[in-house]
Amino acid sequence: MNLHVYKPHPNPMHCIVIMAGLLIAGQASAADELDLAIKSGCLSCHRGAEKLIGPPYQDVAAKYTGQKDATAKLAQHIMKGTGPTGLGWMKEGKASLPFMPANATVKPEEAIRLADWVLGMKGEIPGLLTYVTQSLSVTGAVGHKLDLSIDDLRKLPAQDLHEITVVSQSQATAGQTETFKGVLLRTLLEKAVILAPGRHDLKKIIIIARASDDYAIVFSWNEIFNSALGDGVLVYFEKNGKPLAEDEGRIAMLSTQDTHLGARHVRWLNAIEVRKAID
Repeated sequence: MNLHVYKPHPNPMHCIVIMAGLLIAGQASAADELDLAIKSGCLSCHRGAEKLIGPPYQDVAAKYTGQKDATAKLAQHIMKGTGPTGLGWMKEGKASLPFMPANATVKPEEAIRLADWVLGMKGEIPGLLTYVTQSLSVTGAVGHKLDLSIDDLRKLPAQDLHEITVVSQSQATAGQTETFKGVLLRTLLEKAVILAPGRHDLKKIIIIARASDDYAIVFSWNEIFNSALGDGVLVYFEKNGKPLAEDEGRIAMLSTQDTHLGARHVRWLNAIEVRKAID
Protein backbone atom coordinates (compact mmCIF):
# COMPACT_ATOMS: atom_id res chain seq x y z
CA MET A 1 0.00 0.00 0.00
CA ASN A 2 1.33 3.35 -0.99
CA LEU A 3 1.10 6.11 1.60
CA HIS A 4 0.76 9.65 0.29
CA VAL A 5 1.83 12.34 2.71
CA TYR A 6 -0.18 15.53 2.29
CA LYS A 7 2.01 18.59 2.06
CA PRO A 8 -0.01 21.78 2.13
CA HIS A 9 1.02 24.51 -0.27
CA PRO A 10 2.29 27.64 1.45
CA ASN A 11 -0.25 30.40 1.68
CA PRO A 12 1.02 33.37 -0.37
CA MET A 13 -0.56 35.80 2.08
CA HIS A 14 1.39 34.25 4.95
CA CYS A 15 4.62 34.79 3.02
CA ILE A 16 3.73 38.41 2.33
CA VAL A 17 2.97 39.03 6.02
CA ILE A 18 6.27 37.44 7.10
CA MET A 19 8.25 39.45 4.54
CA ALA A 20 6.51 42.66 5.57
CA GLY A 21 7.31 41.95 9.22
CA LEU A 22 10.98 41.40 8.41
CA LEU A 23 11.08 44.60 6.37
CA ILE A 24 9.50 46.64 9.16
CA ALA A 25 11.89 45.13 11.71
CA GLY A 26 14.84 46.05 9.49
CA GLN A 27 13.60 49.61 9.08
CA ALA A 28 13.10 49.95 12.84
CA SER A 29 16.62 48.68 13.47
CA ALA A 30 18.09 51.17 10.98
CA ALA A 31 16.13 53.98 12.63
CA ASP A 32 17.44 52.94 16.06
CA GLU A 33 21.03 53.03 14.82
CA LEU A 34 20.48 56.45 13.24
CA ASP A 35 19.12 57.72 16.57
CA LEU A 36 22.19 56.31 18.32
CA ALA A 37 24.53 57.94 15.79
CA ILE A 38 22.79 61.29 16.25
CA LYS A 39 22.90 61.15 20.04
CA SER A 40 26.55 60.03 19.96
CA GLY A 41 27.55 63.06 17.88
CA CYS A 42 28.66 61.01 14.87
CA LEU A 43 26.85 63.19 12.34
CA SER A 44 28.79 66.27 13.38
CA CYS A 45 31.66 64.84 11.33
CA HIS A 46 30.19 62.26 8.94
CA ARG A 47 27.57 61.66 6.25
CA GLY A 48 26.73 58.63 4.20
CA ALA A 49 28.01 59.89 0.83
CA GLU A 50 29.15 63.46 1.52
CA LYS A 51 32.55 64.48 2.90
CA LEU A 52 32.38 66.64 6.01
CA ILE A 53 35.39 66.94 8.31
CA GLY A 54 35.35 63.13 8.45
CA PRO A 55 35.17 60.65 5.54
CA PRO A 56 31.82 59.51 4.10
CA TYR A 57 30.52 56.34 5.69
CA GLN A 58 30.25 54.60 2.32
CA ASP A 59 34.01 55.07 1.86
CA VAL A 60 34.67 53.76 5.37
CA ALA A 61 32.57 50.69 4.56
CA ALA A 62 34.49 50.13 1.31
CA LYS A 63 37.85 50.44 3.12
CA TYR A 64 36.94 47.75 5.63
CA THR A 65 35.28 45.36 3.16
CA GLY A 66 36.91 41.93 3.38
CA GLN A 67 38.99 42.78 6.45
CA LYS A 68 39.00 40.28 9.27
CA ASP A 69 37.26 41.55 12.40
CA ALA A 70 36.16 44.71 10.57
CA THR A 71 33.36 45.40 13.04
CA ALA A 72 35.65 45.09 16.06
CA LYS A 73 38.33 47.31 14.49
CA LEU A 74 35.89 50.04 13.56
CA ALA A 75 34.19 49.87 16.98
CA GLN A 76 37.56 50.52 18.62
CA HIS A 77 38.12 53.58 16.42
CA ILE A 78 34.64 54.87 17.29
CA MET A 79 35.39 54.69 21.01
CA LYS A 80 39.11 55.45 21.16
CA GLY A 81 39.75 57.40 17.96
CA THR A 82 42.44 56.70 15.40
CA GLY A 83 45.38 58.31 17.19
CA PRO A 84 47.16 61.53 16.19
CA THR A 85 48.43 60.13 12.87
CA GLY A 86 44.97 59.07 11.66
CA LEU A 87 44.31 56.57 8.88
CA GLY A 88 45.16 58.69 5.85
CA TRP A 89 41.68 59.96 5.00
CA MET A 90 42.84 63.57 4.85
CA LYS A 91 45.73 62.73 2.51
CA GLU A 92 43.23 61.00 0.23
CA GLY A 93 41.11 64.16 0.15
CA LYS A 94 38.17 62.45 1.86
CA ALA A 95 38.36 64.30 5.18
CA SER A 96 39.44 67.71 6.44
CA LEU A 97 40.47 66.45 9.89
CA PRO A 98 43.69 64.39 10.05
CA PHE A 99 42.45 61.98 12.72
CA MET A 100 39.31 60.80 14.47
CA PRO A 101 39.04 61.91 18.12
CA ALA A 102 37.93 59.54 20.87
CA ASN A 103 34.28 59.47 21.90
CA ALA A 104 34.07 58.61 25.58
CA THR A 105 30.26 58.73 25.59
CA VAL A 106 29.89 55.61 23.42
CA LYS A 107 29.65 52.28 25.25
CA PRO A 108 31.31 49.13 23.79
CA GLU A 109 27.99 47.53 22.83
CA GLU A 110 26.89 50.79 21.19
CA ALA A 111 30.17 51.01 19.27
CA ILE A 112 29.54 47.52 17.84
CA ARG A 113 26.05 48.57 16.72
CA LEU A 114 27.39 51.75 15.13
CA ALA A 115 30.22 49.88 13.40
CA ASP A 116 27.83 47.35 11.85
CA TRP A 117 25.58 50.20 10.74
CA VAL A 118 28.46 52.10 9.11
CA LEU A 119 29.80 48.99 7.38
CA GLY A 120 26.42 48.51 5.72
CA MET A 121 26.33 52.04 4.27
CA LYS A 122 26.08 52.23 0.47
CA GLY A 123 25.03 55.83 -0.04
CA GLU A 124 23.46 58.66 1.93
CA ILE A 125 22.17 57.84 5.40
CA PRO A 126 18.61 56.46 5.22
CA GLY A 127 16.04 58.32 7.28
CA LEU A 128 18.19 61.38 8.01
CA LEU A 129 15.83 63.81 6.31
CA THR A 130 12.96 62.83 8.61
CA TYR A 131 14.61 64.86 11.41
CA VAL A 132 15.27 68.01 9.39
CA THR A 133 13.19 70.96 10.56
CA GLN A 134 12.02 73.75 8.30
CA SER A 135 9.83 75.69 10.74
CA LEU A 136 9.61 76.67 14.40
CA SER A 137 6.53 77.09 16.58
CA VAL A 138 6.23 79.19 19.74
CA THR A 139 3.25 78.09 21.84
CA GLY A 140 1.98 77.77 25.40
CA ALA A 141 1.43 80.70 27.73
CA VAL A 142 1.79 83.36 25.03
CA GLY A 143 -0.57 85.97 23.63
CA HIS A 144 0.50 85.39 20.03
CA LYS A 145 1.37 81.88 18.88
CA LEU A 146 4.11 81.90 16.24
CA ASP A 147 4.78 79.53 13.36
CA LEU A 148 7.96 80.68 11.68
CA SER A 149 9.71 79.36 8.59
CA ILE A 150 13.40 79.97 7.93
CA ASP A 151 12.40 82.75 5.52
CA ASP A 152 10.25 84.30 8.26
CA LEU A 153 13.27 84.33 10.58
CA ARG A 154 15.44 85.89 7.88
CA LYS A 155 12.85 88.60 7.20
CA LEU A 156 12.88 89.88 10.77
CA PRO A 157 14.14 93.47 11.12
CA ALA A 158 17.90 93.83 11.02
CA GLN A 159 18.08 94.81 14.68
CA ASP A 160 16.51 91.45 15.56
CA LEU A 161 19.20 89.43 13.74
CA HIS A 162 22.46 88.66 15.50
CA GLU A 163 25.81 87.11 14.70
CA ILE A 164 27.56 85.44 17.62
CA THR A 165 31.10 84.09 17.49
CA VAL A 166 32.21 81.34 19.86
CA VAL A 167 35.19 79.05 20.26
CA SER A 168 34.19 75.48 19.45
CA GLN A 169 34.32 72.94 22.27
CA SER A 170 33.75 69.91 20.06
CA GLN A 171 36.64 67.43 20.18
CA ALA A 172 36.73 67.45 16.40
CA THR A 173 36.90 71.26 16.03
CA ALA A 174 38.18 72.33 19.46
CA GLY A 175 39.62 75.84 19.51
CA GLN A 176 38.23 76.87 16.13
CA THR A 177 36.13 80.03 15.91
CA GLU A 178 32.57 79.56 14.66
CA THR A 179 30.01 82.25 13.81
CA PHE A 180 26.25 81.73 14.14
CA LYS A 181 23.55 83.95 12.65
CA GLY A 182 19.99 83.97 13.90
CA VAL A 183 17.51 85.53 16.31
CA LEU A 184 17.78 85.79 20.07
CA LEU A 185 15.30 83.57 21.90
CA ARG A 186 14.39 86.66 23.93
CA THR A 187 13.33 88.47 20.75
CA LEU A 188 10.98 85.65 19.72
CA LEU A 189 9.45 85.53 23.20
CA GLU A 190 8.89 89.29 23.14
CA LYS A 191 7.07 88.93 19.83
CA ALA A 192 4.93 86.10 21.19
CA VAL A 193 4.19 88.07 24.42
CA ILE A 194 4.45 85.87 27.52
CA LEU A 195 1.22 85.72 29.53
CA ALA A 196 1.90 86.27 33.23
CA PRO A 197 -1.00 88.19 34.79
CA GLY A 198 0.01 87.61 38.41
CA ARG A 199 2.53 89.83 40.17
CA HIS A 200 5.15 87.10 40.53
CA ASP A 201 4.10 84.90 37.60
CA LEU A 202 7.08 85.77 35.38
CA LYS A 203 9.46 84.33 37.96
CA LYS A 204 7.62 81.00 37.64
CA ILE A 205 7.86 80.81 33.84
CA ILE A 206 10.04 78.25 32.08
CA ILE A 207 10.81 78.01 28.38
CA ILE A 208 11.18 74.54 26.86
CA ALA A 209 12.99 74.13 23.54
CA ARG A 210 12.30 70.83 21.75
CA ALA A 211 13.86 69.05 18.80
CA SER A 212 12.33 66.68 16.26
CA ASP A 213 14.24 63.78 17.88
CA ASP A 214 12.55 64.62 21.24
CA TYR A 215 15.64 66.18 22.80
CA ALA A 216 14.55 69.05 25.05
CA ILE A 217 16.20 71.74 27.18
CA VAL A 218 14.84 74.27 29.66
CA PHE A 219 15.48 77.93 30.44
CA SER A 220 13.93 80.04 33.17
CA TRP A 221 12.41 83.46 32.49
CA ASN A 222 15.10 84.97 34.72
CA GLU A 223 17.90 83.45 32.61
CA ILE A 224 16.52 84.89 29.38
CA PHE A 225 15.27 88.28 30.55
CA ASN A 226 17.16 89.04 33.76
CA SER A 227 20.73 87.90 33.16
CA ALA A 228 23.56 88.24 30.65
CA LEU A 229 22.92 84.65 29.58
CA GLY A 230 19.88 85.83 27.59
CA ASP A 231 22.20 87.84 25.32
CA GLY A 232 23.65 84.60 24.01
CA VAL A 233 20.69 82.22 23.58
CA LEU A 234 20.38 82.15 19.81
CA VAL A 235 17.89 80.48 17.47
CA TYR A 236 20.15 80.23 14.43
CA PHE A 237 19.87 79.27 10.77
CA GLU A 238 23.38 80.02 9.50
CA LYS A 239 26.75 78.77 10.66
CA ASN A 240 30.03 80.19 9.39
CA GLY A 241 28.19 82.08 6.65
CA LYS A 242 26.29 79.07 5.30
CA PRO A 243 22.76 77.70 5.82
CA LEU A 244 22.65 74.84 8.32
CA ALA A 245 23.08 71.34 6.95
CA GLU A 246 20.77 68.43 7.72
CA ASP A 247 22.76 67.42 10.80
CA GLU A 248 21.59 70.58 12.57
CA GLY A 249 18.15 70.62 10.98
CA ARG A 250 18.05 74.02 9.21
CA ILE A 251 17.00 75.61 12.54
CA ALA A 252 18.94 75.09 15.79
CA MET A 253 19.59 76.69 19.17
CA LEU A 254 22.75 77.40 21.14
CA SER A 255 23.26 78.93 24.59
CA THR A 256 26.63 80.58 24.00
CA GLN A 257 27.12 81.83 27.58
CA ASP A 258 26.94 78.37 29.15
CA THR A 259 30.18 76.92 30.53
CA HIS A 260 29.67 73.77 28.46
CA LEU A 261 27.92 74.52 25.19
CA GLY A 262 26.83 70.99 24.33
CA ALA A 263 24.20 70.57 27.04
CA ARG A 264 21.90 73.26 25.64
CA HIS A 265 22.77 72.92 21.96
CA VAL A 266 19.57 71.83 20.20
CA ARG A 267 19.81 70.48 16.67
CA TRP A 268 16.58 70.04 14.66
CA LEU A 269 14.83 72.67 16.76
CA ASN A 270 11.11 72.67 15.96
CA ALA A 271 9.19 73.95 19.00
CA ILE A 272 9.42 76.42 21.87
CA GLU A 273 6.86 76.12 24.65
CA VAL A 274 6.28 78.71 27.38
CA ARG A 275 4.92 77.18 30.57
CA LYS A 276 4.24 78.14 34.17
CA ALA A 277 6.32 75.74 36.27
CA ILE A 278 4.45 76.13 39.56
CA ASP A 279 1.25 77.82 40.74
